[in-house]
Amino acid sequence: MSRNYEAERAVLMDDVKQVLKDAEALYQAAVDDGTKEGKALKEKLKAQLGRAQKQFSELEGSVVERTRQAAAQTDDLVHSKPYHAMGIAALVGLVLGALLSRR
Repeated sequence: MSRNYEAERAVLMDDVKQVLKDAEALYQAAVDDGTKEGKALKEKLKAQLGRAQKQFSELEGSVVERTRQAAAQTDDLVHSKPYHAMGIAALVGLVLGALLSRR
């Protein structure tokens, strides 16, 4: 799962970087002149931005789904073994309290 997430994140970041480069080029073209090159860059930027937004929404959807699954599994575990969950919570609280009291 995390490998797929990392690959999707890398692709998304590459697209965002490319969009920023194209936005800079579009800005320079718009400042210099309003020719066909500026229009072509604007269309390319629009297409890449749309693709990046689509990939981001898909990535966000998969993250939300994985979070829901993890929450459901945690909820099932807590309901099936409540004393284990309370013991773990108490242990974590004890460790955090000890670490914070040292400072």
